Amino acid sequence: MKIKLLLSIVIPTHNSQNTIHTPLLSINNSDFRHFKNIEVIVVDDKSKDRTLKKIKEIQSVLKYKLTVYPLRKNFGPAYARNYGVKKTKGEYVLFLDSDVELAKSTLRYAFQFAKEKQIKAFTGIWHYRQKTNKFFPNFKAMRDWVYWFIEREKYARYYLFSTRIAGIEKKLFQKIGGFNENFPEPTVEDIELTYRIEKQAKIRFSPELMVYHEFEDFWPIAVKYFKRSRDWVLLYQKRLRFDPVATSKKEAFKAILAVLFVSFLILGFFHWIFMYVALLIFVQFTNLEWYFWTFVYKQKGIVFLLKSIVFSLILYLIIDLGSFWGLILSRIKIR
Repeated sequence: MKIKLLLSIVIPTHNSQNTIHTPLLSINNSDFRHFKNIEVIVVDDKSKDRTLKKIKEIQSVLKYKLTVYPLRKNFGPAYARNYGVKKTKGEYVLFLDSDVELAKSTLRYAFQFAKEKQIKAFTGIWHYRQKTNKFFPNFKAMRDWVYWFIEREKYARYYLFSTRIAGIEKKLFQKIGGFNENFPEPTVEDIELTYRIEKQAKIRFSPELMVYHEFEDFWPIAVKYFKRSRDWVLLYQKRLRFDPVATSKKEAFKAILAVLFVSFLILGFFHWIFMYVALLIFVQFTNLEWYFWTFVYKQKGIVFLLKSIVFSLILYLIIDLGSFWGLILSRIKIR
């Protein structure tokens, strides 16, 4: 008797030798019993390290069917995910990044969504817990957590189809054409797909779909912020509105305040009135960041908080730079 596959898990990899065992083993160790009803597809995006060997080393202990598809060259995560979906046999597809760890019950909830067929698309969240004691990974994890749970704008929907943990009916994914492969880097391809999904079906944000994600240090994240902001401008110019999927009005206002604060602070060395204006701007910035800074203080203490204030400003300045560069590039393309 042929077993019906309800859920296919697609994981793109690229130089993931140090992390790929994490999602694969966390699936294996899930509080879940229907391993015969799922499959895992790994699409290796032309890794140059030992990713494929690492997968082979643990493949024999896995309780589920795992298939690996190595690509002939590096196409980018959007292409890799689309390719993986083409190889799936399940009715629903669950996307995971190659460095996440599933909470024990996450797979059970995702499978239940697929089994009930009431939700066409769903997305989850990543916990702020970090294994490292380094400052910036913990700062970034808490920043995301507060945005999704504590700073939530009243009446606003939070529904980003984040590829760290998100699922969709395969027929719907195929109908809307999958990920936009014009984004070769991991920047806004998930945001752009989110908007196209929402035209067909509401995406359910489900905090029960929890993963753990170990964040990188400052510079890799800073580069991603710059590129994501650069490409986000192109999406904004088409929609001309803010939303919690990518950047809310509140977040945009913070970015504006950050650049104004630094500008007036520099001018303050020439005349005291500018320093006074800078102080007023910082008070407003503090008001908008209050929930985050309070959370940080309760979790990590005063020293961590002081560093967080500095890095909050720095990251918003990077967002400003990326957005400005994206605006310039869009003007050049128009001409």
